[in-house]
Amino acid sequence: MTKKITWAVAVTAALGLGLALGAYFGMPEALFITLACLYAVFSAAFAGLAARNIVKPLRDFDPERKTGQGYKEIEPIMDRLTRQSQLIDMQMAGLKRSQEEFRAITDSMAEGFVLVDTDMKLVSYNPSARKLMGDGGVESSGLFRDAAQQALEGRHTERTAELDGHVYQILASPVEDGGRITGAVIVTLDITEKAHREAMRHDFSSNVSHELRTPLTSIYGISELMMNGMVKPEDVTDFARNIHDESGRLIALINDIIKLTQLDDGVYELERAEVDLVAVAKSVVARLKPVGALRGIEFAVTGSPATVHGIPSVIDEMVYNLADNAMKYNVENGRVLISTATLSGRPVITVSDTGIGIPREHVDRVFERFYRVDKSHSKKIGGTGLGLSIVKHGAAVHGASVDLKSRPGRGTVVTITFPAPGEDAPPAPADTDKTEE
Repeated sequence: MTKKITWAVAVTAALGLGLALGAYFGMPEALFITLACLYAVFSAAFAGLAARNIVKPLRDFDPERKTGQGYKEIEPIMDRLTRQSQLIDMQMAGLKRSQEEFRAITDSMAEGFVLVDTDMKLVSYNPSARKLMGDGGVESSGLFRDAAQQALEGRHTERTAELDGHVYQILASPVEDGGRITGAVIVTLDITEKAHREAMRHDFSSNVSHELRTPLTSIYGISELMMNGMVKPEDVTDFARNIHDESGRLIALINDIIKLTQLDDGVYELERAEVDLVAVAKSVVARLKPVGALRGIEFAVTGSPATVHGIPSVIDEMVYNLADNAMKYNVENGRVLISTATLSGRPVITVSDTGIGIPREHVDRVFERFYRVDKSHSKKIGGTGLGLSIVKHGAAVHGASVDLKSRPGRGTVVTITFPAPGEDAPPAPADTDKTEE
């Protein structure tokens, strides 16, 4: 390329010199014009060739190289462009990495995340939000639309809403840039479990107040009559018996509440040991048999050896409550059978009775605190309404499942299946029909 430029310069210079000399010495007109044309052509060719040679380093510039790639004069510019290109590449890589991290975080969130612009058009959202919005976007979703509108008006919004049986907390805030609202961000939290717990806590408080008030009112009324001398001497024994019975109900209720609280707080976690279910069943029967004999209730223990690594006091309480219920809600001269077994490595204990049974519509609720199928019958037999709740919580502590099958007039069968050693929890019973044919 350098040789071509050298020859072009030489030829152009010669023509230029010829023209100058011809003009000075009176060159013929035709020759002068010819030389002038040749000069013009060679000048244009030389200029184009020189221009291409000059811009070639720029055209072939590679940002990865750190030299001028042709001319030392432009090396500082090339070096600066190289550094700028590398800086841009680093910034783009950082932005891409931040975007990927943001997407990974939002995609894994159980909470719904939505970002909209001032026209309420979607800018960004995660899969959890997509499930809630559906295909119509924010504007067609009542869950998001109102919250987004308020946020775009500059207001921070927090409210709850129900959708498909779930309770959601919706948090919406405006996105501002230099004091100007440019969009809105909305986050949805599924608080169904929290709302359910709050409702249960409220119901529990109300029920506890009611359960405590009833016996206390009776005790207070009787004691007031006795204090004012309004009780005949021959009736003192009956009144004292009523005070004794109501006090017993209070003590039993308080003890059951304490047990439930301990199960909820996990205070038994350090008491685990190997528990022989057969021995537990026999101990429970020995304690209940004298009371059951007054109604002719027969107890029996059968089955094969079964051992659970668990909390002895809790397992004993679970079996006791099941057997106690089986006795209380049995018929005269009825039967209570406690059987044990190990099935597929899982310890199992079953308590069955020949009692009055449970109507189908109440089966799913009998494990709720203070829930009673027949309140008048429960009051008569002195139950606290917490026995089956203790069973349910005790099973949860041990990762066990509880299956109840019952039919009015045919009795009830409750089976507790504990996990096998090394197993987190036993599978749910295959039979979902909780009625006994």
